[in-house]
Amino acid sequence: MKVVGCNMNPDESGESPNSPSSLTNRFLLVAFVSVALYNVLELTFMVFSTFKKRSGLYFWSFCIAIWGIPPYSIGFLLKGIGANPNATYAYVTLIVIGWCSTVTGQSVVLYSRLHLVDREKKHLRFVLAMIVFNAVTLHSVTTVMVFGSNSPTYSERFVTPYSIVEKIQVTIFFFQELIISMLYIFATVNLFRGSIIHAKSNRARTLRHLIVVNIVVIILDITILGLEYANLYQLQTAYKGMAYSIKLKLEFNILNELVKLTRSHSDSAAVDLSDYVFDD
Repeated sequence: MKVVGCNMNPDESGESPNSPSSLTNRFLLVAFVSVALYNVLELTFMVFSTFKKRSGLYFWSFCIAIWGIPPYSIGFLLKGIGANPNATYAYVTLIVIGWCSTVTGQSVVLYSRLHLVDREKKHLRFVLAMIVFNAVTLHSVTTVMVFGSNSPTYSERFVTPYSIVEKIQVTIFFFQELIISMLYIFATVNLFRGSIIHAKSNRARTLRHLIVVNIVVIILDITILGLEYANLYQLQTAYKGMAYSIKLKLEFNILNELVKLTRSHSDSAAVDLSDYVFDD
């Protein structure tokens, strides 16, 4: 969630706003934000037109994750193009609210979906505790740092610590989603073993599809991490909103297939699927 030095003024970036690299950055910024906002509109329509039951942890965490993308992306866009330098705190507030909602919302979506395939309560408790702890500690510390680094009075005190905290939180949230995804993959494989599924059956293909989609999500997270450590802060922040919108679209795409696979398992009666069922 890098927002320091996003104005791209000559005195901050060392480049003229009309230089080729600056114009390219602005073009990419607008392109990433546009794709993210389009995906949000599409996902919002899909959620409210397909879910039979508009309640439950999965539904609301999905909505929060979706609706966190617009304030995050728009706040960063306005700050990035230098729309109004006097409104920096307003832009940063939008970015922080959207960032918290989307990042932790995505993890809660993964956690609520994990219930479908993982019956181990200790796994679910561990994941929930990890999400809550990381949300409280990382969101609070990073929020203080981001407001401090954008303060006209105290920014010099916060810029260096914030740069460190930024990399730490991106890395931790990456491993958080990686852990949840790996638990999901292992649990799905176990679900496969516990079902009578032949190699060429539709359920076997569904299983492989679910695993491949989770691997694609992990790859998207790796690209975010790579941009962060390459110090491409503007691209990383703008790209993150688009990446999360794509991850949520993939999540939505595989949910119905996951419900079908769970129903085919002998223990499916022990799982409440009502929060995950689509309209016909």
